[in-house]
Amino acid sequence: MKLRIFTVFLLALATPILAENIFKINISPEEAQQFLNSANLRGLDNIDYAPKTSENELPESRNEKGEFVYMGRVIDHPEEYVEEHYDAHQYHGQDGLGQYVYGYRDWNQGKNEKKDESGTVSGSYKYVQPTGRDFVAKYYADRTGFHVDDNRPAYLKEPATKTPAVRKAEEEHFKLWGELAAANGNNPDPFAPEYQQQRNEPAESEYKEYVHQEPPYVPGPEETGPPQGFFYAFDYNVPLLRNKKEREELEHLRAENNNNE
Repeated sequence: MKLRIFTVFLLALATPILAENIFKINISPEEAQQFLNSANLRGLDNIDYAPKTSENELPESRNEKGEFVYMGRVIDHPEEYVEEHYDAHQYHGQDGLGQYVYGYRDWNQGKNEKKDESGTVSGSYKYVQPTGRDFVAKYYADRTGFHVDDNRPAYLKEPATKTPAVRKAEEEHFKLWGELAAANGNNPDPFAPEYQQQRNEPAESEYKEYVHQEPPYVPGPEETGPPQGFFYAFDYNVPLLRNKKEREELEHLRAENNNNE
């Protein structure tokens, strides 16, 4: 099913749902870390989809040709569409010393991630697949590598195996490669006289040594002084144009494919 869903983001502040709206800049690392460490307590790292607050028929608007227009797009059959509204959310913070947090949630996706003082990065994300099924994953990356766990069926997580045809093709390839390598084992000497060409060397006085010079680096005002951090978190309204029939089909798929979640 091809979904023709057109999203328009308007970053307008809405009534806070998860937490109060926060805007902090040029704060000390210690103050920034307090916000970073309390993000989960404030519910900011919630990756559940943004709640729908309302829906309405498309507002009447026509261009000079008399065509129905919504957000600059001509709509041939406006009665087949509806405008939904969601309270989306996003947040981001850094302490100026390497630690950070960020995240967002929209009508069909959500994500959060953080990096702690040890350098470990961890997070999770969730989104609606074309089949209507929610894909959910949690991950972390540290000195041992990248690790992820998700809700895919177990058989999809098994490593790929080579078929007999692939193994046979590999054996033939490496056999041929070995034969060619052995046949060309005695490479000609590139310094042998027959491979040398007469070159016109410039006189020693014609050589000019190149010395690369760069002006000394001068840090700007914003790069001097002690480290500074920031943190912001806010809700905003997202109007979404949706085809009624396609919305019904997707909701049917979601109910059918998420019943075991």
